[in-house]
Amino acid sequence: MNANATAPDRDGTAGTANPQVRICEVGPRDGLQNLAALVPTARKIDLIRRLADAGLKHIQIGAFVSPQAIPQFADIEAVAGGVRDLEDVTLSALVPNVRGARRAVACGIGTLVFFFSVSRAHNLANVRQTPEESLAALAAICAEVLPDSGAALRVDLATAFGCPFEGRIAAETVLAYVRRLAEAGVGEITLCDTIGVGTPRQTEALARACREAFPEVAFGMHFHDTRGLALANTLKAWEAGIRAFDGALGGLGGCPFAPGAPGNVATEDLVSLFSDRGVETGVSLGALLAAGAFLRETLAYAGGHPPECA
Repeated sequence: MNANATAPDRDGTAGTANPQVRICEVGPRDGLQNLAALVPTARKIDLIRRLADAGLKHIQIGAFVSPQAIPQFADIEAVAGGVRDLEDVTLSALVPNVRGARRAVACGIGTLVFFFSVSRAHNLANVRQTPEESLAALAAICAEVLPDSGAALRVDLATAFGCPFEGRIAAETVLAYVRRLAEAGVGEITLCDTIGVGTPRQTEALARACREAFPEVAFGMHFHDTRGLALANTLKAWEAGIRAFDGALGGLGGCPFAPGAPGNVATEDLVSLFSDRGVETGVSLGALLAAGAFLRETLAYAGGHPPECA
């Protein structure tokens, strides 16, 4: 632990304004996107505000996609408007194309999150494009939206550890796509274990390979807990120098095009893991657990199913 950092309080409350690890809460997007029941807009806004009150400074609030594709985000503009006044919080959202990026920028979103799969089969199933076509869409966003927007860009590489259709993904394949993104000027890339099949050894090797080959890029990790290895993978990624991790409150979420994949690693588990190791997160575990109780109530209210680990 940094000798200049203050240890967390008993409930995990941050004692410093400079956390040693960045946790991005993706529950309002990745956690809610697959629910059949629609969560009321006011509840989404309240949830995001509770997450911010717990100390989370990076929150993914939803996706600017067609409501026909994901009905849950038909109210994304209203949700963005309801949380835009949050101070010292970076709001991010998923954008699949130029139209979505323009909508996000118009709503004051600070970070645009573009994603595609390094697996051709999964990308075709997920967004009906080849990876090459997704790269062309990303280039259009960079050329037509970003220059005058003031927004940051993050690119998520899905199925970086394994694909439900193609099996294990070679590190060389991931590195090839990272190289193309780095050459295009992308400075933040998240490696996603979309179906939760990554192992600690694989995680450490991929993290070290990426950081050594592309020191100019800030890498993050997004884990799912299919085999109960998400926390072990997080620890190995941290030891390999990764300092940004996604989590979803209550471990909610999953991918509709990844059969059998359960939810994301729970944010409260990430905070607990790092707190136990003396790593400052800036997040109050007590307040986060209270937000988890609100989430369970919200899902019951909307007719969904409470997350098992909230």
